[in-house]
Amino acid sequence: MAHKSTIFLSTTSVLLIVYVSLFSVLQHSGKLRDSSLKTHETRYFDSIEEESEPVKKEPSFQARNNVLEVVNYEQTVPHNRVKRNSAEEKEDELKELPIIHVITPTYKRMNQIPEMTRVANTLKNVKSIHWIVVEEGNQTLPEVKQLLIKSGIDFTYLSAKPYKNLTTSLKGIHQRNKAIFWLRKNVDLSKDGVVYFADDDNTYDLELFEEMRYTKKVSVWPVGFVSRRKYQTPILKNGKVIKFNAWNTENRKFPIDMAGFALNTKMFYYNPQLYFWKTFRVGYQETMFLEICCLLSDLEPKGNGCTKVHVWHTKARDPIIEHSSYNDTEQASTNHKYEMKKEKVSSIGKARKKST
Repeated sequence: MAHKSTIFLSTTSVLLIVYVSLFSVLQHSGKLRDSSLKTHETRYFDSIEEESEPVKKEPSFQARNNVLEVVNYEQTVPHNRVKRNSAEEKEDELKELPIIHVITPTYKRMNQIPEMTRVANTLKNVKSIHWIVVEEGNQTLPEVKQLLIKSGIDFTYLSAKPYKNLTTSLKGIHQRNKAIFWLRKNVDLSKDGVVYFADDDNTYDLELFEEMRYTKKVSVWPVGFVSRRKYQTPILKNGKVIKFNAWNTENRKFPIDMAGFALNTKMFYYNPQLYFWKTFRVGYQETMFLEICCLLSDLEPKGNGCTKVHVWHTKARDPIIEHSSYNDTEQASTNHKYEMKKEKVSSIGKARKKST
């Protein structure tokens, strides 16, 4: 019995010595601190005390899963909360802008391509625009179509035959009507947009299109070089149109040039009869057209209170070609013969006047 107690005491003392030694080692290495005392500062100094940098460990499965959940959440974030690049923002901006539908009648002639090129170079700098070009005749022309494609403008290219059995010559109404009827079939006219009649022989300032873009009913502005005038313009009083400085104001309710107004697309939606009638009088197309859909009080003056001109009639004369070249077209030779005959008649008339 005494032998067993001696073995027990010796074993206990050995364990006690090992425990004391282990405790001193842990205390010396600083690993046995009270966790309640490990504040931010102690954690910082603990990292400083370590001679080597901590080994980077692979994230656990749970950590990786958390990361995947974050990624999936970001992919399902609503559209307006996702950070988007400038191209996407510009695209949405264009979608929000009211579209301007520019209707341009044209016909084959020597200077058709140069004049259409001038208009195209203007329109290609206008945002959210749709160019409807209507060729006079049975079919469209490949050279005009190529010009439209090259311009990069959103376009529709149509053709229209002149009306038969008309007692008067109403220039361009068959082409403008073709574009209006196309819009009625292919565009939702109940939404805000703009319709503008832009002939191919005019010159346009870019500011004109930005001013007309938010037309509520009918917007108006001055037009340069019309009816042997430097310009014709609406006259305002207290910001409202009361009369016009134009040709034949006595007999026309709206003495406005075709290039001097634009309409909201809703005007066509609410007025099914809004188009150019065959019974319109020559020289009265604009006023008879506008009388269908609006009153004088509906007009919205643009152009800085109708004090600035942003569109001009600058029709170019057909060139006189004296020497043919290898790529002359039949139209060029026809125009040349016409101009020569015209000059001959003019010279004969002058000679007769001198003789008298």
